[in-house]
Amino acid sequence: MSLPFKHLTSATQLTPEVIENIFSVAEEMEMLSEAGRGDKLKDKVIALLFYEPSSRTMLSFQSAVQRLGGGMILAQGREGSSLLKGESIEDTIRMVSGYSDLIVMRHPEGGAADKAASVSTVPFVNAGDGGNQHPTQAALDLYTLKKEIGRLDNLHIAFGCDPLHSRTIRSLAVVLSQFEGNKFTFIGPESLKASEDLKSLLDEKGVQFEETDDLSKGVEADILYMNRLQEERFADRSEFEKYRKLFVLTSGMLKDKSVLVMNPLPRIDEIEEDVDSLPNAIYFKQARNGVPIRMALLSMMA
Repeated sequence: MSLPFKHLTSATQLTPEVIENIFSVAEEMEMLSEAGRGDKLKDKVIALLFYEPSSRTMLSFQSAVQRLGGGMILAQGREGSSLLKGESIEDTIRMVSGYSDLIVMRHPEGGAADKAASVSTVPFVNAGDGGNQHPTQAALDLYTLKKEIGRLDNLHIAFGCDPLHSRTIRSLAVVLSQFEGNKFTFIGPESLKASEDLKSLLDEKGVQFEETDDLSKGVEADILYMNRLQEERFADRSEFEKYRKLFVLTSGMLKDKSVLVMNPLPRIDEIEEDVDSLPNAIYFKQARNGVPIRMALLSMMA
């Protein structure tokens, strides 16, 4: 099974049909992982270019490559690459295209993924570009929802607490806007409201949404999707410090609530650790789902 595109740069490419196909392969990948390892990427070399810090995304891609029998080349951090010398992202990708069969890249600059894909001669996967897009995270978030709830429509999803800067909130909202009956609540301070372009897209699709600075409204939803304040995206450090502990989910807030709590992680201040033991908390399951989803994408694209 293949995908209708060579490069994956944006969550807008994840249509319901594409998502269904990815899920089908991901289920196969889960069974494959339980049985041992596969050879789908045998004789393939996957380039992992992570120019911005990453734990879950980078490690799950590494695990996915190894579980499929592939080889890897890795660049981690701008300091160890020619980007620090002033090389353009386009020249870097032209070079790495000659060394690999597929490129996965994370970059701190929004729009860098489109620049890279425009010159890549091998399939390219965006692993996060600034505050812009994170399509593989959206795919694993959707996979988690389907496994835990059984559907992707007619859901109330609350997003907190940095709708403006969070690429994971943006990407998941974009994909879920394609499914009927979903409604969103964006939680955050006035200065961190969802971007106008995202709200315009939701308006065009007729998606019902509200904005609030009250975290307690999030526990009334089906899903509360928490994400840390994106410290690295703030131009003014004092603004980050002002809000960093303003929105904290506690176990007391979840008493007698059925809402499921997700978080793309890392967790910094936004969820107290005693929430982890509650049945509402599914964020570590969510993180584990990154491996079969990324195995599926690599096997379908390489």
